[in-house]
Amino acid sequence: MTVTAGGDRRHSWLGRQLGTLAIAHVQARNPMVALRAAAWHNGALRLGLTLPLFAIHDVGLLLTAPPGSYSIEPRPVLGALDLPPEARTLLTGYRSLLEAIAESEVMQKAASWRLRDEVIAVLLGKILGEPYHRFGDRAKAVGVAPLPLDPTVYQEAEPEVARHFGDFDPVPLFAFVRFLVDNRLELLTAVERIDLDTLRLLGLLGGDAAGALDLVDLYGAFQSTDGSDVVDFSLELLPSVLETKRAAGVQTFAVDGYASLERKGSPDSILPTEFAWDEDVFLRKLLDHELYHYGRERQREEQRRLQYILVDSSSSMRGTRGVFARGLALALGKKLALQGDEVWLRFFDSRLHDVRRLGGGDFAVPYLIGFKSDRGRNYGRVFRQLLAELSRLRASDGRRLVVYIITHGQCHLPPDVVEKLAQLAFLYGIFIL
Repeated sequence: MTVTAGGDRRHSWLGRQLGTLAIAHVQARNPMVALRAAAWHNGALRLGLTLPLFAIHDVGLLLTAPPGSYSIEPRPVLGALDLPPEARTLLTGYRSLLEAIAESEVMQKAASWRLRDEVIAVLLGKILGEPYHRFGDRAKAVGVAPLPLDPTVYQEAEPEVARHFGDFDPVPLFAFVRFLVDNRLELLTAVERIDLDTLRLLGLLGGDAAGALDLVDLYGAFQSTDGSDVVDFSLELLPSVLETKRAAGVQTFAVDGYASLERKGSPDSILPTEFAWDEDVFLRKLLDHELYHYGRERQREEQRRLQYILVDSSSSMRGTRGVFARGLALALGKKLALQGDEVWLRFFDSRLHDVRRLGGGDFAVPYLIGFKSDRGRNYGRVFRQLLAELSRLRASDGRRLVVYIITHGQCHLPPDVVEKLAQLAFLYGIFIL
């Protein structure tokens, strides 16, 4: 059942999740932590995980809050609950587990990179996903629904956490806590297996909240066998790329004088000597554009460009070639985007794959790292399809097109297709031997 703000939370999935916050142990001064935890919950739900909100809240906060901005201790409401001694002993073990996780270098560095909510949801899946799937509670996904992202829902529910906790049987909840404590070593190992370089790259290039990150692509980026090599190579290229600054568009204009003499202009810029003509001659010269005008310095309009990056993903590009191509495409795309151009990224093998626009905050880093292709290659078909698309773009948009082709030395293109492409766009080829 889906519960909206202001609806009946009693015995609902929302009420059940809010009740679990009574045993949350990571406390921060930010009153909106519960709202962020709801966003992480919804992201984990899209990955097939219906984790209790207290676990998402605690581990997610350790991933996002810098050390010193939180404390690991029971909530004040926990003292008012009538819990058996066994449950309190179990929560002491859970607190010890959180303290061990917080000491990890992965958690401390991740908190300093301000990762997006989608990344946090994937990390929660990496850390808690395997224990969740092995946890044998048959009712763990009963009534599951996305949590509302309305701040008022969590502000109003905070004083009622204890009541929500009492609306449900706590036995399955403490069974999950016991499962986490018993699998302490597995959880700590899952934390240490997270690739820090991938997180750093996502923090550098995926930190703009304007665009959405695809959770499947994100998860694939952490699962990719060549992903860490692509990330390492990209991080070597990016320091010089990130120094690129977009040139300011400020122009200077003459105020006291003029830059040239022109045949066209406004009436107030006509040369004074032109008014010496007879009225009939003056009117004729005006209509025939023969009068001289003072011309001011003109603003140079920046020509709009579309930067089109094509990356070969055929079987010939596996291994070192693929690592170089993807790392170069990532750095090149970022550099072009910093210059203010619109950048499109596209993989190709025996066909052209979908376009990813590297702008508006969505830099498609996970997509570029984790993309997989099991197709062959058909370069004639691919570039004829590209020719047709560029022809449509040129006719409808009129922008200057620049195409970068990153492929290998055996990429043979039909000469007639290349000639036609060169008439529509500037072509740059990077051939990896």
